Amino acid sequence: MYFESVYSVQGSHPLSAPFLQLQNKILILTICAAGIGGTFQYGYNISIINAPATYIQVFMNTTWLERMGVPLESNTVLLLWSFTVSAYPLGGLTGAMAAGPMAIMLGRKMSLLLNNGFVIIAAALSGCSRMAKSFEMIMLSRFFTGVNAGVSMNIQPMYLAESAPKKLRGAVALTSASFTALGLVLGQVVGLRCSWDILISPEHPSCFVLLRSRQHPESYCRANWAWSIER
Repeated sequence: MYFESVYSVQGSHPLSAPFLQLQNKILILTICAAGIGGTFQYGYNISIINAPATYIQVFMNTTWLERMGVPLESNTVLLLWSFTVSAYPLGGLTGAMAAGPMAIMLGRKMSLLLNNGFVIIAAALSGCSRMAKSFEMIMLSRFFTGVNAGVSMNIQPMYLAESAPKKLRGAVALTSASFTALGLVLGQVVGLRCSWDILISPEHPSCFVLLRSRQHPESYCRANWAWSIER
């Protein structure tokens, strides 16, 4: 794998210890960047939608009242809310189906980088929904958030497993589940404090990942495949 040759360096070389420390830092940053931009947001967006449920339903009813002059019935509000919640797994299915072709054509690293674009679009839609007085933007936002989750749940473990050395491959691959759990916990905590349009606009992790991941390595399998094609 990418770090395999690094970890095979013997300690007799005078520069081996500092070099290994540097590569360990790169591996940790790679895990954090992939996790924050991937399964962390999956867990966060699963749990965060529960906290602002009442406020979003009130926003739907108020918006419809301003448009049409009559309020929505409770069953209709519940139906619109069901569409909003269901858009997330629908987007997840779309992202999961697109993950395979993306990983092959673009590579694991580039796919994860481009995947952050979906959640940035989702954050822009949900963040502007109150200003635009459009609950349809929230539904579309949840769909793009689901696409992000579907892609990351498939490509992130693949990228980490292919990039890690053999001795750490299992532990590194399991960090995907750890970041999912961290996202679930954080979603429950911040849901007690923030405004609902901020809660469902998780663009900050994606911006961090876009800034950090450009210097991270491509996975070994993708790099080896590209090298064989060039030959």
